[in-house]
Amino acid sequence: MKLILAVVFAMNIISIVARSEVIEFPEEELARESVTPIFDQPEAVKKRLSPMKSRFELGGFSGATLNDPWFNSYPLGVTLNYHFSEMHGIGLLGAYFISGRTNYVGQLQSTVSAGNEIPFERAPAPKFLGLLEYEFTPYYGKISITKQRVMNLTIAGLAGVGLMGVASNVQSDSSVSFSLGLSQRFFFTRNFGIKADIRTLFYQQEDVVLRTVQKTNFVNVLLTVGAVYFLPSL
Repeated sequence: MKLILAVVFAMNIISIVARSEVIEFPEEELARESVTPIFDQPEAVKKRLSPMKSRFELGGFSGATLNDPWFNSYPLGVTLNYHFSEMHGIGLLGAYFISGRTNYVGQLQSTVSAGNEIPFERAPAPKFLGLLEYEFTPYYGKISITKQRVMNLTIAGLAGVGLMGVASNVQSDSSVSFSLGLSQRFFFTRNFGIKADIRTLFYQQEDVVLRTVQKTNFVNVLLTVGAVYFLPSL
């Protein structure tokens, strides 16, 4: 009984000493659902492995057209870009196409009746492409796939104007071309990386499927992959 009375007495003493107190914090110091640190000069990327501002970029590429029913065309080309800042730049693109007819040509010819043959000898294939492009690069990021090494990358939008040359077995022709596209770079070092582009090309060429062959608006998609090298800053 004495032990029980001693424990009860001790608990009463502790409860008096350990009284709860209300502690108030300033509202701006309280945690919210989403907490964002406040910086005087926020920077999205603290360190760029390969800065692009005031640098020339040389590149070479190959690829394929994706939207031509009569020809499989494979470009071989070069690019020269200059970046005014990390977000804005201009570039020149030149490409020569190696083309061959698709299987659809033979299949279609075998199904049409005599006298209604499509004049595929007049069907034009891409021959060359030259573009002056504006490049807008809103995104620079870093990614790690193996968790052992970080890879730097950029994503950019492209808009260009230039000249598309086409040729058939009968004649050669050219047309003003407009382009819209997306570009992505992966950097391995400060100066070297790879680049993948996809462009939609708008130009005119003869349509041999029409009863009367004539020029029509044509849309083609060009996918390219290549290597790029950045020269030192000016």
